[in-house]
Order: sequence, then C-alpha cells, then structure tokens
Amino acid sequence: MLSLKTSLNRILHHKKAIAAVWILLVLFPNPMVLAVDVYRFFKMPTKPTDDVNLVAASLPANGSAIEQYVDAHVHYTYDFQAYGAVWYLPTPSDVLKSQQGDCKSKAILTASLFEAKGIPYTLRVSPVHFWVDYSGRPQTNFSEHYETTQVAFVDNGQFKLPEKTNAFLYLNTYKDIVWTSMPLLRKIALIGGLAIIFQFGYCKEPKKRLREYLSETLSNLPLNT
Repeated sequence: MLSLKTSLNRILHHKKAIAAVWILLVLFPNPMVLAVDVYRFFKMPTKPTDDVNLVAASLPANGSAIEQYVDAHVHYTYDFQAYGAVWYLPTPSDVLKSQQGDCKSKAILTASLFEAKGIPYTLRVSPVHFWVDYSGRPQTNFSEHYETTQVAFVDNGQFKLPEKTNAFLYLNTYKDIVWTSMPLLRKIALIGGLAIIFQFGYCKEPKKRLREYLSETLSNLPLNT
C-alpha cells in the first residue's frame, strides 16, 4: 500500500494536469455548469415558459418592440458577474429573474419571446456573439459588422464555416470575457494556485524543498569573523 508521502509526490508530479483542473475550477466553480452549457448550446433553451408567456402577452407582435424591451430590461454584464462562471448559457427564466447578462442572455430571451408571439426568427452565433435575426430588423453600424451571416458559424442549430473571421477581435473579446471581467479574488486564486502547483509540483516533498532553500540562503549570508 502506497504511503501518503509517496502518493502526494506522484500527484504533484503531474503538474500540468493539476494546473488544468485548477484553471477549470476557477472558471467553473461548479463543473456541472460546463456540462449544462454544452447541452444547451446544441439544444438552445428558447421554448417559452410561463413567465415568458406572461411578458409576451404585454408586448406587441413586433420584432423591434421586443428587442427594445429586452435591451431596456436586461442590463449588459459578463457571466462572471451575472452567474458566477466564465461562460453560462441561461434559460429565458434565468434572464427574466436576474435581469442581466451578455449577448447570449439577450438573444435567448428575445428568441423565446419571438416564439411566444409566433414571430419567425433565426438565432445566429459567431465566435464572439449571439443574436436574433428576423425580417425587417433595423440595421446599425454594429449589426452591419458583427451580426451578418458572413461571420456566423451557427444558424438555427446548423453549423457552417464563417466566411469572415477576425482573429484580433476574437482574442480581445476573449480577454475581456475571461480575464478583464474575472473578479479580483478569482484572479488571485488562479495565479496563487498555479504558482503553488508549479513551485512544489516536483518529486521532492515541499518540506524538503523548503529546507534546501533555507540552507542555501543561510550559506550565502556574510559571516562576521
């Protein structure tokens, strides 16, 4: 039977695997959220629920009016602030309850309200954006650049290669989503945890490494004779 010391050394030897797990836990404190995200991405949760139908009953069957309602009632914020994870694909009920979220939240709620009102639409996804397209949708400078079929890789669940890509835009957006929006304590935990893993993730046990470090430091101190 392996001793505790031997088991610890074997675990610490796999630094990269431990670091990957640590990063995942910082980004998704509840790993089940990631599984839910994957499931919902392939089966978008746009079916109207009772609370969605209640809101839809107070709105006209007009796409622009519904979009304006969603923009006015859903405060734009990143998922770290809204749902406590780096990336979360909410249900329409989640959005109505929190009244905040990013483009995913706005698109999911908008699509659900469209379904409740019987308005035809297309839910599109680009590498950095979710949006709802429909007949007669007003065009803006933003939509002309970032809400076109050329940049989309998903159209109503159908995957395709985007005709236009912008690697610089993607990297900057991911930086904002993953790092800039990350709460300070999460950043400290992420960096501190990785530092500990790579500092002590060797076959030598931590106490022995500490003794060697102290011994080397003391030997380098100037001695008075």
